[in-house]
Amino acid sequence: MPPKQRITREMILEKSFSMFCRDGMDAVNARSVAKALNCSTQPIFSYFSGMDDLKNALDQKARDAFEQALAEARGDSTIDNACAGYIRFAMEQPRLFAHMFLNINEGQAQVTMNAMLRTPVVEAECAQTGLSQEDAHGICEKMWIFAHGLAALQASGQSAFTPDQIWEMIAKTHESLRLSAQHSQEHTGA
Repeated sequence: MPPKQRITREMILEKSFSMFCRDGMDAVNARSVAKALNCSTQPIFSYFSGMDDLKNALDQKARDAFEQALAEARGDSTIDNACAGYIRFAMEQPRLFAHMFLNINEGQAQVTMNAMLRTPVVEAECAQTGLSQEDAHGICEKMWIFAHGLAALQASGQSAFTPDQIWEMIAKTHESLRLSAQHSQEHTGA
């Protein structure tokens, strides 16, 4: 009977994910993972068909971490909470954020914007403001653009706002957009 393998698939994933979070996806290769696990590359390739397979698993793990961060941020389905969760993820996981949302070739930012503009968020905006579905969607879209910019600044280290400062900026920007939409609606007679 062959000896039991001491390195598990989960150990490989966890160590690789840790490297991904700390140093970025480019730092994850068979040799670096094997070195970090103090083993040969053989266990990696016994659990994964190749590095693309491992990196796909890491991409999924990053998406799961992002979804969990958004779920934790949403006390309710408001755009403010979605924006705060998005920015918090960028602050806490800057390498994952950069890989997922600042990589020009991936298109993940568009997917995320679509997710943040799901019906419950837009409906919550309609209910809170009395605005039309179209106006509420427009506010949510502008809020996401604002959040994406602030998240990118935070993730890249170009700003260091505190969570309280971020929440205040989200609230003020949202209020400004609401007032503008309500003012426009009053003047068009809608």
